[in-house]
Amino acid sequence: MTDPRPWAMPGSDEPAADASAAPVPPAPETPADEVEREAEIPLRPLGVSEILDGAVTSIRRNPRATLGMSAILTCVVEVIVTVAQYFFIGSQARNELTPGVLARSVGWAFVTVSAGLLLTAFIVVLLSGLLAPVMARTLLGRPTSFARAWAIARPSLPRLLGVSSSLIGIVILAVAVPFAPLAAAVAADAPTGVQAIAWIFAVPISFVLMVSGYVWFALAAPILIMEQRGVMASLRRSAEIVRGRWWRTFGVLVLSQVIAVLAGFLVLPMPFAVVEQIVLGFNSEPTGWVLVALVAIGAIGRSVAGTLANPFNAGVIAILYADRRMRREAFDLELQMAPPDDPQAAWLPGPLTAAGSGPQPEIPRGVAWPSHTMAPPPPPPYTPPGWPR
Repeated sequence: MTDPRPWAMPGSDEPAADASAAPVPPAPETPADEVEREAEIPLRPLGVSEILDGAVTSIRRNPRATLGMSAILTCVVEVIVTVAQYFFIGSQARNELTPGVLARSVGWAFVTVSAGLLLTAFIVVLLSGLLAPVMARTLLGRPTSFARAWAIARPSLPRLLGVSSSLIGIVILAVAVPFAPLAAAVAADAPTGVQAIAWIFAVPISFVLMVSGYVWFALAAPILIMEQRGVMASLRRSAEIVRGRWWRTFGVLVLSQVIAVLAGFLVLPMPFAVVEQIVLGFNSEPTGWVLVALVAIGAIGRSVAGTLANPFNAGVIAILYADRRMRREAFDLELQMAPPDDPQAAWLPGPLTAAGSGPQPEIPRGVAWPSHTMAPPPPPPYTPPGWPR
């Protein structure tokens, strides 16, 4: 009987395998957004500085998904606001500058600026939901492409638009309701003292209601995407998660808003403002294409600033939601003990979500919980020595 292996000199290494053997098929290539990397955001309850740093880390690790979505939404808003300002303000102050024209210009400027701020707030709330899956994958060390982030959020987009509109509507209603007595006093031509008292009480009350309503429901958009809830259920869940830590949530949101305002309105638009001043230095009364160029430069500057500042603000909201679940439900321990294959499915509320925030199993009265969930070990196949036969 012959040896199937080829002959080799004694003491030498065996020759390589026969070239005619079937080659081993290569392992399937792992998609780029499924390759696990080192997680930079700690998977535990986070401090305030870690939440802010986590928002920056999420942008830096996933620039296409975060900055891409932010650029699309921010450019749409800036185009709308810029066109409105050009037609409603520029057309009135183009020919003559009288007190009436100036007053109307200031009034339209206030309206367009207020509309721009509301649309920016709407974008931030919308981005906090769109970027929530990016945050969840970043916590587990997985990158996210623009296509993957959009594929995750697209099925829930109508509900996300609904919850974002609801939150902005709550804020507007909180501001408008305290001014109803003032409007009634002005309409009834009440004495000046009554109008002044109504104004004094309306301003602080509206501010308190606006801030309180925003803080209570700020986490609704990430909840809707990550837990696959409806609009009203997401708003209730947000208030439930914030309960007991309202002041901490308020502090984090205010701090992130201050940073975003400083970066988006002062630091980032500064180079474009310098270019505008240089152009105005050569032509102090621009008209025609020079005026169009100045308007375009300002719009580009605001778009760039919003593209960089808005995802930071939205990322803070998304990471704050993760932090509240870690502190309230020990969600970080669950992720560490059983790392999920699907980062999105891990955030769905389980059958025993802590603190009553999820569906609870119904156990009939008088029926005790089972003492164990594992079956007893089977008996050995033989009788060990010393055991009774």
